[in-house]
Amino acid sequence: MVRNKATMILLGAAIALVVVILSIFIYWSTAWKGKIMPGVRVEWIDVGGLTSKEAAQKVLNVQQDFLYAPIVITAEGKRIDSNRGELGFSMEAEKAVREAYKAGRSGSARERLVQVWEACRKKVSIPCREMTIDTKKAELSLASFTDGLSKPQDARLVIDDQDQITVVPGKNGIMLDLDASLEELKLFREPFAREVELQFREEPPQVSTADIEAMNVNGLISSFTTKFDAGNHNRSYNIGLAAGAFNNTLLSPGEEFSFNNRVGPRTAQNGYREAMVIEADAFVPGLGGGVCQVSSTLYNAVLLAGLEIVERSNHTLAINYLPLGRDATVAYGSQDLKFRNNLKSYVYIKTSVSSGALTIKIFGNKQQQKSVQLETVIDSVISPRVTTKKDANLLQGKTVVEKAGASGYRVSAHRIINGSKQLLSRDYYRPIERVIRLGVKEPTPAPDDQQEKQTEEKDSGKTDGDAAPETQGDG
Repeated sequence: MVRNKATMILLGAAIALVVVILSIFIYWSTAWKGKIMPGVRVEWIDVGGLTSKEAAQKVLNVQQDFLYAPIVITAEGKRIDSNRGELGFSMEAEKAVREAYKAGRSGSARERLVQVWEACRKKVSIPCREMTIDTKKAELSLASFTDGLSKPQDARLVIDDQDQITVVPGKNGIMLDLDASLEELKLFREPFAREVELQFREEPPQVSTADIEAMNVNGLISSFTTKFDAGNHNRSYNIGLAAGAFNNTLLSPGEEFSFNNRVGPRTAQNGYREAMVIEADAFVPGLGGGVCQVSSTLYNAVLLAGLEIVERSNHTLAINYLPLGRDATVAYGSQDLKFRNNLKSYVYIKTSVSSGALTIKIFGNKQQQKSVQLETVIDSVISPRVTTKKDANLLQGKTVVEKAGASGYRVSAHRIINGSKQLLSRDYYRPIERVIRLGVKEPTPAPDDQQEKQTEEKDSGKTDGDAAPETQGDG
């Protein structure tokens, strides 16, 4: 009986406690509807009892104080006065305020009760670490400390005019360690850090001496030269510009080379000039004339190096600086020359233009050099169509060649690598129409014949007036 009475008392007390707690919870939920629960803080900033908008503004005001509080930056005897704002720091308050508003409003009933209880004891503190740094702005602000620093230098290959290969070693540099230098300034807490000493570190090059040596570029594996008229200044200029665009190119094993991607559009903005190009089966002036000689020379150097051809097109008309079947036309956006480094080591492409000669050399691992021969066969010659035009301004019987025309060809090209013969292409070059003008003009009578004719007319009784119309007709 006594035990039952004690149990009832304890049960009643528990129920009363639950009722009290629920009442407090309901009261708090109702009293602070639309507002953050009392006792909730963002970091050390009390936002309890505020709406989300009011809390965001309060936190933002403190953040602004933090961002623009004066700081002193020092390094090796130098000193500047600045602030976090000038160094590219920025913060936002909304996320932390959203989390503060959730206190006592999220989770299970038990979790909400705990949150309310913790808020009453002022133990709910929401972290505010949403901070970003504009590194470019920071580096610009700290430029006075970094202007004299030595930058790392990548190791590189240098190949002279005698094809001698030298590996220029890389060098470490000294760089500002921006993350380490600004770490203390990122701490959003009171008191705000007001002084920082910059940290520097040794920075290795991106390409080390060992990296270059591991490429195994140790000798010349192919070379090809074509000639051009150095007196044609615009065409010569275009050849030099295009060849220079991929001079000193390194290709890793398996890497694909695109002529158009490397050289870019042949436009006036990119420096190209007008020279003869093939357009609509005719040679006409156009921007970038001569660039196809560069792609064709490269094509032959690539063939002789034994590299894999991915894409190549011949010209529509026969050209004179290479054997038929060994040219490679390019047109930005439509026709490209592409090849792949199918060797097990790097290849290095070097170009030179001098005295009417374009030379392209490919260097690589001499131990992987292949024996390569090129062979072209003219399968058929296509005579041009001959068109005759009557010319009323040309005397009868006279002919003038208006357009010389040219034969067309069907050509097969092969490459023989280490004794194995491979078909490269079957090309068609269109013939160019031959145009001849044929004279149909009646000859004009000689002066003596004209006088004799007039005398005969007088003898027959005709007057000058009768003869005038016939004379005008001859003119």
